[in-house]
Amino acid sequence: MKINNKELIQSYILTTAKYDYSVYEKRILYRIVEQLQLLIEGKTLNKNYSMQEIPHEDIKLFKFTFPFSAFKKNEEDKNHAQIKKALLSLEKKGFEYEDSEVWETINILYLPKVFKNKEYIGFTLREEIIQAFLDFSKGFKKYELKTAMEFESVYSMRFYELLSNQKTPINYSIDTLKEMFQIENKYKLTADFLRYVIEPAKKELDKCSPYTFHYETIKTGRKITGIRFIPIHQPQFEDESLKKQKALKQMSNRWYIPKNIEDYLKYNYEFTNKELNNNLSLFESLHNHLSEEELLDFLVELKAQSVLYEIKNLKAYLIGSLKHKAEQIFEQKHMKK
Repeated sequence: MKINNKELIQSYILTTAKYDYSVYEKRILYRIVEQLQLLIEGKTLNKNYSMQEIPHEDIKLFKFTFPFSAFKKNEEDKNHAQIKKALLSLEKKGFEYEDSEVWETINILYLPKVFKNKEYIGFTLREEIIQAFLDFSKGFKKYELKTAMEFESVYSMRFYELLSNQKTPINYSIDTLKEMFQIENKYKLTADFLRYVIEPAKKELDKCSPYTFHYETIKTGRKITGIRFIPIHQPQFEDESLKKQKALKQMSNRWYIPKNIEDYLKYNYEFTNKELNNNLSLFESLHNHLSEEELLDFLVELKAQSVLYEIKNLKAYLIGSLKHKAEQIFEQKHMKK
């Protein structure tokens, strides 16, 4: 499955949680984060994905279904066995979660299954793990899904999450990093920790990540006890479409949504500024091909149709109709070539 890139927002608690997962286990986590983000943003799940609440005594369970290909590095990745192995491993693993009120170990998932057609897999999450994934009380980190999914090293993944969009240096003791990665009993020599954890991660980030790092060791006396990470931004590896989306969100609505159109949408459809901002790329495509009068006429026509057909979700109806209009314009444009 081709990875549709997007910027994920991940709880800082999850970013710094203590666990030791494989690369494929991390890819499963990334997809869970992606789907939960769509839900909290009120967006529709991909048609190949599903999440269903299952009543179960005093606890809430949520059944997830994903296409097998969702957890692959790219379309060339044929490693089904590693994905099944990762699911089985995650069923037995948890991570240490701590907030202002409690410390606990939470299992990631339960009841993994592969359907007979081998195209889909399913598993169940308890409410506690979903709450942990959505706990932003200590902040969050933003990173690109496609970049994270394509790393070959789990340490590259962890450092990418920690350093993505980081503007200032951060210090970690070596003991803290080992505890966070759950490798306290490995790399007794600091030189080995640098050689087998820090350096390979830095090398892979240097090669393909929008964010990498320079590091300096911190000494207590003559002993190296910590590391200072200086983030380095590598804009040449950023996704251009995501950069454009960010720029659009930072711009005023008025650039692509004239005042009369904005007023009509707010008054007749009860759109908020945030909702208009979330659809700026759509209005940009329409702005380039329709005059203000044509767009307003189309909106008035849609409003009349919504009354005639007793449409309940006006916003969804409007956005869907505008997307269809944009697609028609695109098709007509290319037919003329």
